[in-house]
Amino acid sequence: MGLQAGFTLPVTGQLAAPVPPARSSSLPGLSFSGAAVVGTMAFAALRCRTATTGRRPARRFATAVTATAVTEPPRGSARQRVAFKPGDELVNGAFQVTSVDPIAAYNVTCIELLHKKTGARWLHVDCDDSNNVFNVAFRTTPVNSTGVAHILEHTALCGSERYPVRDPFFNMLKRSLSTFMNAMTAPDYTMYPFSTMNAVDYFNLLQVYLDAAFFPKLTKDDFLQEGHRLEFKDPSDPDSGVQIKGVVYNEMKGAMGSSAARFGRALSSKLFPTSTYHHNSGGDPVNIPELTWEDLRSFHANSYHPSNARFYTYGDLPLEETLAKAQELALGRFEARDVSALDVANEVRYTEPVRLETTVPEDAVVTDPTKQTTVSTAWLLVNQIEESDSLDSFALSVASNLLLDGPQAVFYEALIEPGWGTGFAPGTGYGGSRRETSFAVGLKGIAAEDVAKVEERILETMERLARDGLPRDRIDTLLHQVELGTATVSTRFGLNVGMGVMSLFVHGGDALRPLRVTEKAAQLVEKLDADPNFWQDLFRRRFVENAHRVTVVANPDKEYDAKLESEEAEKMMQKSAALSEGEKKIIAAEAEALKAAQEAATDPEVLPTLTVAEAVPKLAQTYSSEHCQVAGVPTQYDFQPTNGITYISAVFDISKLPDRLVPYLPLFTRFLDELGTKQRDFKELAEAMKGSTGGISAGVGATPSLADPDDCKLELSISSHALDRNVSTMFDLLEEVILGASWTGQDARLQMLLKRRAAAAGASISSGGLGYAQSRATSLLRAEAALDERMGGLPHVAELQRLVRQDAIDEVSSALVEIASHVFSSSAVSRCRLVAQKEAMPNAEKQLARFLEAMPSQKEAAGTGPSLGEVVSNFSSPEAERAFVAVPTQTNYCALALRTVPYAHPDAAPLYLLGQAMSTCFLHKEIREKGGAYGGGSSAIPTSGTFMFTSYRDPNSTATLDRFEEAIKWAATEGSLSARDVEEAHLRAFKNLDAPRAPSARGASLFSAGLDDASRQLFRDRLLACTAETLREVAERHLLGNNNSAAAIVGNASAVPVTHGVDGWTVLGPDGRPLVPA
Repeated sequence: MGLQAGFTLPVTGQLAAPVPPARSSSLPGLSFSGAAVVGTMAFAALRCRTATTGRRPARRFATAVTATAVTEPPRGSARQRVAFKPGDELVNGAFQVTSVDPIAAYNVTCIELLHKKTGARWLHVDCDDSNNVFNVAFRTTPVNSTGVAHILEHTALCGSERYPVRDPFFNMLKRSLSTFMNAMTAPDYTMYPFSTMNAVDYFNLLQVYLDAAFFPKLTKDDFLQEGHRLEFKDPSDPDSGVQIKGVVYNEMKGAMGSSAARFGRALSSKLFPTSTYHHNSGGDPVNIPELTWEDLRSFHANSYHPSNARFYTYGDLPLEETLAKAQELALGRFEARDVSALDVANEVRYTEPVRLETTVPEDAVVTDPTKQTTVSTAWLLVNQIEESDSLDSFALSVASNLLLDGPQAVFYEALIEPGWGTGFAPGTGYGGSRRETSFAVGLKGIAAEDVAKVEERILETMERLARDGLPRDRIDTLLHQVELGTATVSTRFGLNVGMGVMSLFVHGGDALRPLRVTEKAAQLVEKLDADPNFWQDLFRRRFVENAHRVTVVANPDKEYDAKLESEEAEKMMQKSAALSEGEKKIIAAEAEALKAAQEAATDPEVLPTLTVAEAVPKLAQTYSSEHCQVAGVPTQYDFQPTNGITYISAVFDISKLPDRLVPYLPLFTRFLDELGTKQRDFKELAEAMKGSTGGISAGVGATPSLADPDDCKLELSISSHALDRNVSTMFDLLEEVILGASWTGQDARLQMLLKRRAAAAGASISSGGLGYAQSRATSLLRAEAALDERMGGLPHVAELQRLVRQDAIDEVSSALVEIASHVFSSSAVSRCRLVAQKEAMPNAEKQLARFLEAMPSQKEAAGTGPSLGEVVSNFSSPEAERAFVAVPTQTNYCALALRTVPYAHPDAAPLYLLGQAMSTCFLHKEIREKGGAYGGGSSAIPTSGTFMFTSYRDPNSTATLDRFEEAIKWAATEGSLSARDVEEAHLRAFKNLDAPRAPSARGASLFSAGLDDASRQLFRDRLLACTAETLREVAERHLLGNNNSAAAIVGNASAVPVTHGVDGWTVLGPDGRPLVPA
């Protein structure tokens, strides 16, 4: 669906097991950009919550299907170690080991196997990590943009041969303690990954996933629901005209609704003129209605076969047991097949550069209407299958970082600093996730007359690189980031590797590429030492002499979405007029059949499940923290196995800050390390931080009291981390930045940063509609949310535009100086936190003390007006409000928030559980299956005392708010929820609460929110005590008839369903101004 968003270092991913190994990962090319991969959830956390569970499971579990207890095999470091060698045969000769590769850098052993009968390939990563992963992927190579691969990914999960129930996937979300469940469609493959800590759960999910992938039902009803269908506007009137509905259809309307998505798609299509990458694998809404049910079934039959499959497993469970299950449940039923027709052919290379001019939607808010053009130049580069032995792809990913990352980067200086545009163009970076890689660079937010200058500068820069190369010290700095990323311990190592391997594995390439980072880095250093012209030769071959170069220029069309809507309406009008009576009867019959299927009671008991009594520990996971004073400041010590990294957090009280400075706080935290210091300019500072730390981050927020969410601590936090050997340097840089930031004298730099920030915020409204809707709704209910709205909601977007339009550099600079003088003082430091291994803590404590002692005393300021603390303490929740924010998008994002009870209240836990139950038992069917939204649900936020309903990429607007109200009535009605529903809600709740935490995060909730062990255990006890009647009572008590609520919809500007000032509605434009009817 577009180019990958560039090379990012580091992408980390090791699970922090109770006794974690010295293993983690910095994996270039691993993360999928939203433009590159679409999925059943597509990372929106709406269709399925990407939940994680963080405890080693109890030693015995039972499934409801078999009702027999099973004993887990030895786990973790006590597991049975693999002792395979190439040529070994497993599972009665069904599998043959083809290679065994220990990877010392990550303390894992990789075993590749061949399924002899079908030719299926299997990669297993053996380690002592208890968060086991399974993934199966198929090459899926569409020849059009009907979205067949994407719609198949959805429908495959809607029922299968062994589990002929409606939607096994969603049912398993609430019958499992999975740490991850999803399915994703990439440009040339589709994959089905899951992970879990629980051994029984692992094999439960394994059989469901295998059956879904290889033996799905693919019914006509499921195709109509998930893909597309025609329905009458008035279901009872066949003469009312038809409209298109479908989950994927609406998902892709949302996905393709931004200028960035449309530009990326145009660039990808032009860069790949003949291969499968030319097409939109997720589906273009214009083309999706062309797909037939028969096309879908044929695509599955051709693509979802073991001969075309790649399997991946990871963790501490015995490999042979998984192989035996796969053989029994799926692979043993197939014969080998020739799947060479699915091979992705090499792209036909251009013999001379080509150019495309196109249009894209206008961003929701634009500061300068005369500068909205986007231009990018892209090259097709390395064939990773035919050039598998080449170091070029890794070197180009490193080069991409040096060309683009930070103010010292080559193209930052060449393109951003001249001030032509507001930022890099969408798709800028190295795209390494396809069979053939690419690099793109360009600018957005430029004047049309500057296009030629930008193109010329790009080519000049590439010629200069081919002549001069890259400075060696920059490479060394980047390699430090590789080392730091490799050492960073996170919770998703196995999962990230499992998704990262597939981009080459499905094409027969090197499956271990994500694990060869340190090996490739060493090879690169060796090459650089041996060949002083390495970079010059690389840039000459891959760029200067490369004729396969594409330039795309896009100009905004304010009516882009309206035209699409008009074209669709015209097609539907013509379709309606041409329908015969027989065709009308078919449409009516299909709609009736689908409705009946959606309403039909299902018996999910055929599906395996865990039980709360067996699978959920009664005691919450605890982490011991120590507390003492460092230089008079309360400090929390968390001794954790951080793999040689020290983490620091310092929190500053901002309650006395003048409230008038709040609009500038987001700029203060954003620009803290971007303007340079008294000792270094901003480029030198960026290079210094990159060479010795993981960066400096800052944030502002209100931390609610557990007893009263409106009683907030108002704080600014600063954090950083570094390898233990660099801790002293890290604190030096923190002190330098905090006490010596160049808030004045940097007018040109500050102006550029403001313009980029304003442009990014204006462009985010359409694609980030759900966040803005939630922020708007909750801001009327709680003081902390009101502060968040001022600093990150629509008011902040409008304020940024004002500052840029008025060129208010002096105003901003003065405000930033004033904030720094208030915040960074010895009296304002409220608490600190250190996370490190025991042997590293004394030095960390020493450096922290030195840092704190350097803090100056606060200077008193006169005539500052009311303080932030005073304004927040005087917050009062107004009457219920409903707002519609009209933006350029084809779908809607709906939110309804209700003020409820604080975390410490006895009803907070039941409300939290009710949110889980309502999502799966009522809203999923009403919002997604019937309504056609991509996602929707409900959730309680106990720490803020609110309850939230949401929908995502929703074709409906006010009708969805009606469904939210119906959900409340349903939940308050006796008999709506069963004991089984509550059991499943418990599993969903605890997979969230018991999420695995990286060493750096253990103890974080105590530090940031005051959630001590006793509070968490009491909340857990109250959860476990909940019954169906408990949930009904809290719904009745706190949700039914609750007028302390607010609703917000960020939605389609061409189809606003309400009028400003009528029936309590406020209608706003994306700039926050009321849209008053003429």
